[in-house]
Amino acid sequence: MDLVKLQNEIHQQNKDMGWWDTPRAFDVFVCLFHSELSEAMEGDRENLMDDHLPQYEMFWVELADFTIRVMDYLGSEQDTGKYDITYFNGTDLNEFGRIGLLARLHSEISDSFGYEDKILRNYDLSICVVCCFEYARQNNVDLLQIIDEKRAYNLTRADHKPENRAKANGKKY
Repeated sequence: MDLVKLQNEIHQQNKDMGWWDTPRAFDVFVCLFHSELSEAMEGDRENLMDDHLPQYEMFWVELADFTIRVMDYLGSEQDTGKYDITYFNGTDLNEFGRIGLLARLHSEISDSFGYEDKILRNYDLSICVVCCFEYARQNNVDLLQIIDEKRAYNLTRADHKPENRAKANGKKY
């Protein structure tokens, strides 16, 4: 899997949908990253299936959403290839469990917020992406398939259309 190619496709799709028409600060992205991880925790806590992709557990769809958001941000940075796919070789990510995984990802995101150096920040973010794919692989889940299905779904969402986002209670970021 070519993660840089996927990252660039995700970012281009989001640009085409108008998500990048107004610049957003990194702190907004940090909050959005955290919100996706919190939604994954809620799905796990309540053992929910996803309401948009009901064939999947909410946990996995929200982990896909998190991955999409991080890759979109990295695409905006024109980050070209800092995905160290060997980073977790030999690491059993299941020893942490789902909540441990989410806590680790929350921690990495929080750490990335503190970096002045964009290279370090983006590297930490790319490790989060690799972690999600590796955790899914270790659990026999095709995260790429879920990402592809969620991206296709997002193209049809009324709340993702620029005119609806511009309304008083529309999605602002």
